[in-house]
Amino acid sequence: MTTIMIIGGGPAGYVAAITAAQQGHQVSLIDQGPLGGTCLNEGCMPTKSLLESADVYSQVQHAGEFGIQLFADGIEIDWQRIQHRKNQVVSTLVHGIQYLMRKNKVKVINGKASFITSNTVRVKGEGTEQQVSADKIIIATGSEPVALPFAPFDDEWILHSSHAMSLQEIPASMVIIGGGVIGCEFASVYSRFGTNVTIIEMSCQLLPGEDEDVAAVLHKKLEDDGVIIHTSTAVKDLQKDKKMVLFENDEGIQKLSADLVLVSIGRKPRVQNLGLENIGLEFSHQGIFVNERMETNIPNIYACGDVIGGVQLAHIAFHEGTVAALQASGEEAQVNYRAVPRCIYTSPEIASVGLTEKQARDQYGDIRIGEFPFAANGKALITGKQQGKVKVLVEPDFGEVIGVSIVGVHATELIGQATVMLHAELTTDSLENFIAAHPTLSETIHEALLSAIGHAVHV
Repeated sequence: MTTIMIIGGGPAGYVAAITAAQQGHQVSLIDQGPLGGTCLNEGCMPTKSLLESADVYSQVQHAGEFGIQLFADGIEIDWQRIQHRKNQVVSTLVHGIQYLMRKNKVKVINGKASFITSNTVRVKGEGTEQQVSADKIIIATGSEPVALPFAPFDDEWILHSSHAMSLQEIPASMVIIGGGVIGCEFASVYSRFGTNVTIIEMSCQLLPGEDEDVAAVLHKKLEDDGVIIHTSTAVKDLQKDKKMVLFENDEGIQKLSADLVLVSIGRKPRVQNLGLENIGLEFSHQGIFVNERMETNIPNIYACGDVIGGVQLAHIAFHEGTVAALQASGEEAQVNYRAVPRCIYTSPEIASVGLTEKQARDQYGDIRIGEFPFAANGKALITGKQQGKVKVLVEPDFGEVIGVSIVGVHATELIGQATVMLHAELTTDSLENFIAAHPTLSETIHEALLSAIGHAVHV
């Protein structure tokens, strides 16, 4: 029986452990923190819980639009209850992974691992130290927030995302440095809870990886929620003693005071202090080098998830963890990044799969574009959330759908339909006669597709 060791219990690591165990191997998993990694404990799940609370608060505020009158003294935010609910969600999911480890007979070892040889690691726990060996090893140690070079995190005034989701109280003001996914999600949380939020982004738009017109819808909604947004702007200094942020743009050097500063300029692979240099494993500050089979330069060692760099998404980590475990088990497998959905849980939500418009034009030239606004969709009008649109990109030669972007209500759920289209390499002629249920939000995707081929009905 092959022994397989996984270092890291996040999405890539615990999925790799379960997959390897299901292949009949003896599996051990080493992690210094609670199972689930950053995504479950300090990232995806707790932030979505806070966003859900913000959504409910916003819905109650607008209940009158639906004929529901509130006669109490007003709406009150119970921040401690919100935090308690968030922690309950996390705890339930952590216990779920612990159950899966027991069910699949995965031995969980708590501690920090570092390589001694290519088959053996030293594991240091609280007051303990041991050596663990295995035939095959999968590295899935994840990533950590990037700090500004001139202003390290202090968990007091200069925060990263993990700090920002467990504040003792709702701050009066917050500056968010970085207008990417994490920054925009926290802006969407705190602005709706009453915090005066300012976003400072170096790029010319929020969400630099998405289409400008899609990001513009979120930009406007955040401003409507009271967020002040500075794009094409660089932070020059953080003066902790004065709680002052200095930034520069076309208007020159400006100053802004804030109760808290959230730095969300990205995450870096966690490759330090693993002893990788001891065994000659090839890596850089951008991550561990792997091929499409998750193999490193050392035959019995694999790596997956955020630690290899690239796009840092939990569902990609799930996929890479599965591939790494199958390869370590002697099965042939390789990653498929063709149709990876990108989800942003702001208000409104944004979700995309495949190419952006710029990428599509660079690759195919004269593409076809179809759009359909939520304002023309009956179900969106019923929900009172008609902001946003669906955008479909079609390549010119075969009519293949090569990209879909959605900004609007439940975009992160709707993108599943588009992801199947891209995964299966479907074309417009195979989808033109598709029947979507009515009235549903999912009709918008088919309507946008029909718009791309000149057969739009409702717009």
